[in-house]
Amino acid sequence: MTERNMETIRSFVSFEIPEMPAIRETQQKLRAVRGVSVPDSVHLTLRFLGDVEAKRIKELSARMMSLEKYQPFTVSMKGLGAFPNVRDPRVVWIGAELGDQFQSILCDLDKMLDASSIDYDKKPFKAHVTLGRVKMPSTILTDLLNKERDRDIGSFTCSEIFLMSSMLTPKGAIHSAINTFDLKGDQTIQ
Repeated sequence: MTERNMETIRSFVSFEIPEMPAIRETQQKLRAVRGVSVPDSVHLTLRFLGDVEAKRIKELSARMMSLEKYQPFTVSMKGLGAFPNVRDPRVVWIGAELGDQFQSILCDLDKMLDASSIDYDKKPFKAHVTLGRVKMPSTILTDLLNKERDRDIGSFTCSEIFLMSSMLTPKGAIHSAINTFDLKGDQTIQ
């Protein structure tokens, strides 16, 4: 039996974060800290899927059309933090509060991933937006994280969810939308 080379797509499910002055300001502060890499655009990843066969992505995309039954929902952004912690940061993030409707969307998405036989990270979901990756922790960064930990960033309405591809390059990942799902329905949480 020979092993066939199947096309795979490095992929994830996310929603975009609109241009927000407080995020731009925080990104500028992080860029001023040596050893922190800050992307130009930001998004909130719902599920990272990794390398998935193209045919499974096509199946998932068809299933995800049912997410359009949901109404847009509010996202509140607050607080700067770090993984694994502020004393030894590797990833700098802003926290996000998403509400009950989002939890229903995430539950439906997980069922779709299971039905499409796509393996994904099943750790408990921690809503956050990655603002930077830390190569060299510093006291300057730790001080900034402590100072900004309770900062109110603002709110926005999420009206689209994206199935994305991610191509790794020496200069960083290049993200492209495979499909966009407009939240335009009338389903709300009782």
